[in-house]
Amino acid sequence: MDEISADFNFLFNNLNKISYILKDSTHFGLVNKKMADFCALDVSELEDKSISVILDQEKIPAVKKFNQEIFQKGLRKNVEMEIEINNEQKIVKVDTIPHYNSESEVDYLLCLAEDITAEIEKERKFYRNKKRYSSIFKKAPLAFVVSDRETNIIDWNDKAEEIFGWKKEEVINKNFNIIVEEDSYFEITELVEAVFEGKESYNINKNVAKDGSKLFCEWNTALIKDRNNKIVEIISIAQDITEKIDTKKRIESQKEELKYSELRTQFFANISHELKTPLNLIFSSLQLLEYKLKNTLSADQNQFNKYLASIRNNGFRLLRLVNNLIDITKIDVNTFQLHRGNFDIIRLVEAVADSTKDYLKTKNRNFRFESEVDSQIIACDPFNIERVILNLISNAVKFTAAGDEILLRIVKKEDNIIISLRDTGIGIKKKNQNIIFEQFRQVDQNFNKKREGSGIGLSLVKSIVEMHGGQITLDSIYGIYSRFNVNLPIVKLDEADVESENYSADSLLNKVELEFSDLNHI
Repeated sequence: MDEISADFNFLFNNLNKISYILKDSTHFGLVNKKMADFCALDVSELEDKSISVILDQEKIPAVKKFNQEIFQKGLRKNVEMEIEINNEQKIVKVDTIPHYNSESEVDYLLCLAEDITAEIEKERKFYRNKKRYSSIFKKAPLAFVVSDRETNIIDWNDKAEEIFGWKKEEVINKNFNIIVEEDSYFEITELVEAVFEGKESYNINKNVAKDGSKLFCEWNTALIKDRNNKIVEIISIAQDITEKIDTKKRIESQKEELKYSELRTQFFANISHELKTPLNLIFSSLQLLEYKLKNTLSADQNQFNKYLASIRNNGFRLLRLVNNLIDITKIDVNTFQLHRGNFDIIRLVEAVADSTKDYLKTKNRNFRFESEVDSQIIACDPFNIERVILNLISNAVKFTAAGDEILLRIVKKEDNIIISLRDTGIGIKKKNQNIIFEQFRQVDQNFNKKREGSGIGLSLVKSIVEMHGGQITLDSIYGIYSRFNVNLPIVKLDEADVESENYSADSLLNKVELEFSDLNHI
């Protein structure tokens, strides 16, 4: 090893790096103060000492071999190694430079070292964060869209693929507007400019998917800047709120519909009063006229009776229409109520049948009532059950001719009472059988139709039956017969739940006249 000059010694000791000389593969030569401070030792504790002073025994063979190769081959090398200083792991990067003597032989190694522990830890932390970000980015439940300063897409995640339908490779280098509804371009441009200026980054935007479907997304946008505060990336995070928007619109629509229903219910309640009041006055006046005519002799009495009968019948027709219209409206807004009690359904239906026999004779219909059951108590609203049976008989009269048969029959099947009404009239075409229970729908829609009706009756019948927990069905062959089957469950109410109102059948004749009021022209 040549004599080291004073100038070299000065430079060596004032290097801004950890510096030391290896005079052979395992022994230190000169050591500068930075090296001593790094090793937490004095210079004298290192110079001319074995590398074992700072290295574990198991690492020495590898270091020795590394140094020997440089001594032999004379090639400069870099290496990173871990050493333990004061029970703390350090990572150093060592640049090992061979020195040649005057005989062109390597006589010592100049080692310039740098403590890169903090740098390596920073890189490791960055790598961990990058992996963590990458994992979150890829599998996040929100759509991540990364674009450059010109808003060209440079990356997006799985959720973005799911929401917008494009694979990542299909959108790379495409402008962000590919997922924006055309009429929102200007709005997006303004938003990006606002984000660049550090303003509000949140917005709800109309977007478009690959298949052309429209959707609403909630967006939050952030800028990624470099050390010089220059924008390098724009990260936009989106959540598909289409369903939320649709739900909100649906709720608003339902609120509007409810408000409308309330107004409609109030309107029909008012119109009910306004219509029924004059109708009641008409019927009262009619009764007085009938009484007066009975006690007055007149050559025109028969003609007067005919006029009075027409007034009475058409008054009932109007009253029936008003009642049905009000009740179907109440059903629509869930304000229609049954007043149920425990009643003998057989006696109830039989009473309706008895009350209609004379009327049906005048219409030349062969009417029969049959029951396989003598008595059966069930929970029902007698007034509305009467309406159901009367409506079905009224329809049977409408769609039959003189001499046709109408059969009202009751059977018991398991836990149900089945009330069927069969007629041998014109029947109902198959294509029309699905619409007859719909509100305001009629098989004959012509203005010059032969059979009067509002299209409310069967819809009301169906609703009343279903409110009893039952079901109404139709069986018909066009040109041969029609049969309506009303299935009612055999259940009873507890005495505590039975309505306190008492039912009376005294008014059945008036109900028949009311229900059959639009048949008198047949």
